[in-house]
Amino acid sequence: MNFINQAFEEALLAIGVSYPNPAVGAIVVKDGRIVGKGHTQVVHGPHAEVMALRDAGEAAKGATLYVTLEPCCHYGRTPPCTSAIIAAGIERVYFAHRDPNPLVFGKSEKILAEAGIVSTYVEPSPEFSRYFEAYDYFVKTKSPFVECKMAESADGFIAREDRSPVRITADMANAWTAKWRRMAEFILVGGGTALADNPHLTVRGVSGNSPCRAVFCGSQVLPSTLSLFDDPQKKTLVFSRNPQPHLEGIAEVHLLPSQDFTENWKCVLDTFASLGVHRLAVETGATLAQGILNSGLWNRFYILRSAKTLGTGLSWKTGKEPKYQKIENLGEDTLWTALNPIP
Repeated sequence: MNFINQAFEEALLAIGVSYPNPAVGAIVVKDGRIVGKGHTQVVHGPHAEVMALRDAGEAAKGATLYVTLEPCCHYGRTPPCTSAIIAAGIERVYFAHRDPNPLVFGKSEKILAEAGIVSTYVEPSPEFSRYFEAYDYFVKTKSPFVECKMAESADGFIAREDRSPVRITADMANAWTAKWRRMAEFILVGGGTALADNPHLTVRGVSGNSPCRAVFCGSQVLPSTLSLFDDPQKKTLVFSRNPQPHLEGIAEVHLLPSQDFTENWKCVLDTFASLGVHRLAVETGATLAQGILNSGLWNRFYILRSAKTLGTGLSWKTGKEPKYQKIENLGEDTLWTALNPIP
C-alpha cells in the first residue's frame, strides 16, 4: 500500500475546509497497518498530524507518520505539530512537500532530528505531483492560482448555436473534470453559463469535497431557482455590476466597480485572496474565457477536446489564444493545456 497516497486521499477532505491553511492529510502506520488518519480542520482547528495522532491514540508510540506537507514547527493559530509528533512517540516521519513558508521550510527536520526522529522527503505520485502548487503560489504572491477549463468539439464549438444542452465530452473526460474540481476551494462560472446550463458544479464519482461556488455575472440578473443556490450552508458568491436583491439570504453578492472586465476581474481575485483561497477553478464560456485571457490574470488553461463534431455552434476563439499543448488522452477525448508565465 502506498501510504503517502493514502495521506493525500485524506488531504482531499480538507480542501475547501482548511483555507487559508493548506489542505493537509496524515496517516499513522504501525506494523504495516493504518492505525490513525486525519486532515486539517477549519482555521484555528487542529492540523492533520494532530488529528491523525488523536485517532491513533496509544498506537502512535513507535509508529510512522506519513504527511503530505512538512510538519509545522512554529506557534501560529495552533501549537507546532512537531511538538505533538515528539510527544506521541512517533519514530519516523515521511512528508511529500516542503512548506514554502519561511517559518517552516527545512526547520522541522532539524527539530525532529534533535528528538531522535528521522524525517524523509518522499516523491508524491503523478496524480498528486501538483497538489501544493496553488499553496506555493499563494505563499509567494498572496493571490489565488487561477485554473480555467473549457470543453470543445473537434470542430471548435463549445455549445449549440441556440445554447440547447449538448454533451461534448465522454466519461473519462468527465471523470477528469471531477478530479480537477475537487482540487479547488472555489469554482466559478460566468452568468451566461449559469443561465444556459444551470450547473451544479459538484464532485461526483470520486472522493473529495465539492468546491464552494461563485458566479461572475456582469450585468445579468440571476434567478434564485438556479442549482448554484441549492446549498443554504454554503452561500454562493455572486460578482455583479447590478444589485441582486432577490438573492438575499442565499448568496453573497459583491458589486463590481467598473465596466472594464480586467478591473472587475482584479476585484474578483482580490476577494478570493482576502478569503485565503489558494486555487480558483473557472469553468468558462466564450465571453468569460476571452475576458480572462485578455486580462492576463490566469495561471493555467485546460481544453478538453472531443472527438465529436457539432457542425455548427458557438465558437469561443478570436485568434489571440495562447498556444496549447496536448498532455493526455482521455479515452476518445484529449486534454490540452497552456501555462501563463506570470510571476
